[in-house]
Amino acid sequence: MAWLSLIPPIITIVLTFKTKRLIPALFSGVVVGAFISSKSLIGGITSIGGYLVDAAADKDSAYTLGFLIAFGALADVIEMAGGIAGFSDKISKWVKNEKSIALWSWFLSIFTFFDSSFHTIAVGTMLSPLLDKVKGSKEKFAFILSVTSLQLILLIPIATAYLGYMVALVTNNIKGKGITQSAYSIVAQSVLWNFFSLAMIAIAVGVSLFGLGFGKIRLGKTGEDEGLTQIHIDRDERANKTIQEYPKKSVNLLVPVLFLLISTIFFFWWTGRKKSATFFGALSAANFNMSIFAGIILTLLVTSIFFLFQRISLAEIEAHIIIGAEKVISLVLILVLSWALTIVTEDLGFNNLISDEVIRSIPKILIPPAIFLFAAVISYTIGSSWATWALIMPMAVTFSISSGVNISMLVGTVWAGGAVADVISPLSSQMAGTSFSEHLSSSFPYVIAGVILSLAGYTIVGFII
Repeated sequence: MAWLSLIPPIITIVLTFKTKRLIPALFSGVVVGAFISSKSLIGGITSIGGYLVDAAADKDSAYTLGFLIAFGALADVIEMAGGIAGFSDKISKWVKNEKSIALWSWFLSIFTFFDSSFHTIAVGTMLSPLLDKVKGSKEKFAFILSVTSLQLILLIPIATAYLGYMVALVTNNIKGKGITQSAYSIVAQSVLWNFFSLAMIAIAVGVSLFGLGFGKIRLGKTGEDEGLTQIHIDRDERANKTIQEYPKKSVNLLVPVLFLLISTIFFFWWTGRKKSATFFGALSAANFNMSIFAGIILTLLVTSIFFLFQRISLAEIEAHIIIGAEKVISLVLILVLSWALTIVTEDLGFNNLISDEVIRSIPKILIPPAIFLFAAVISYTIGSSWATWALIMPMAVTFSISSGVNISMLVGTVWAGGAVADVISPLSSQMAGTSFSEHLSSSFPYVIAGVILSLAGYTIVGFII
């Protein structure tokens, strides 16, 4: 009864569109999946906690969550010390309008390309105050932040936080299947077949340079403040109000960010040095989650000491570490719930939905667009690119072996479909200072455009394979 594995994702999709509230939608999917899996009331209730614990207890997941919490803490400490305000003052002479903000987002990718979360938080932290000054669109900035993070990084086949995971995933799925091509070679070639990321970058460049009518077409109502009391809204506004506690010093932003960049690259090399004799080979073979977490923890420690020498009290630093960590709790919940939803769907037999006989009966022309569309729906449903890739990759490899379609092409369609989730990123909306519902309604038309362009491209490819 593998078809039951589709029920939790479908429920999540419907509730996400209906309520524009991602956490309740994901939680509902996990709850329904737990009850279906356990087939009993008490068993279902206990399974809910079990799935959530399993999702958070995974080693790589724990590193990711720890990184987000530590980065939130670091960002708030830097803001408290006047680093963000100082940086904003320094570059304000080059930032005159909304277009300048967009171009700076692309430029800063040069220094933040190795991890999408790092890019989103760092660039969002640095540019959001300037966006307020020029009265730019927060929804447009959130969209550009999303695209310049994962979509851009997926097209860089070296030294990114995703590369090690991508190569390991392909390696595990081609093992014992008679495929002689190396996993890294497959991943590097698959970049050319990631039509969705290419399409979204093209669209985002158009939005950055020409606007492309961003925000004029929206899908669905935002429901931004529905169900919230005025007291709650007023309290949130007070909590988000920036208070200048210390003099503006751009060095208090630049030193921590540069140290984080250098230390993270060092840990990339350190964790991968035993697997490759070359520097870039070590970077590609690194334990990315461990490296990024080690880099942010070391940076938080060094930054705290740096600020202590500026006579900022330890009590003040501790208070802002806690405040910053609290600000990313909603993102932590979203990740844990999306991972739990993935585990539920796997337990319900998601990977057994399609047999070899079914694969052979599908015309080759339909295989690339079908895998992309299926991955895109799953990605958007569970809100996790990583989880989608893990779910769909075995299917793509099986399709390639059974149908004879180029494996790099089908691997590329998996990356493309999984990337759909990250165009509408809760992290991007938070760093841009807008609500997830606003981000969803304003960005979704462009996601649809990217999906349509990708489907057209994969269909054309289908004619020539």
